[in-house]
Amino acid sequence: MSRYVLEKLSKEHDRKSFVSGLESVDRYLKETARGHTEKGVSITRVLTPLEASLPKSILGFVTLSQISVEARAWDGTKGLPNSPVPAVLLGRMGVAESEQGKGLSRMLVASACQLAFDAINACGGIGMVVDAANEDLIGFYEKFGFVQVEGLRLFLPAESLKVKTRIE
Repeated sequence: MSRYVLEKLSKEHDRKSFVSGLESVDRYLKETARGHTEKGVSITRVLTPLEASLPKSILGFVTLSQISVEARAWDGTKGLPNSPVPAVLLGRMGVAESEQGKGLSRMLVASACQLAFDAINACGGIGMVVDAANEDLIGFYEKFGFVQVEGLRLFLPAESLKVKTRIE
């Protein structure tokens, strides 16, 4: 039985108490994520304890959106047109400092891969793109099969999107 639930960010969630250790990640969740979700710019999903009281504490979050990329030279993108093509962007992700080291980042990436796979099957796309927050995170994403394509940008082709773990 799962101890967690991944749900769309709403007013019920306690964004103010979230601290990941990365100020830009914390600021995004506290100041921007809900507005972007409400306006359809991106969708932020938050990981909360299954039986959370209100306001629900946030253990981690992931933000996904659509992106157009020039990917003709990337590995796994042979035969693309000479114009931007759609992909899913894993734009932001964070885990509360108190929950780090417990595998929640792995669960969030796996959930993002499943959501990206579903979106691509519904409306098309070449895969998932992530812009690592810093060089230290490149290796983390490479463990999931992402390939560094330029700078801090990594790419996972659509055919490689698989759930690596389940939220349990």
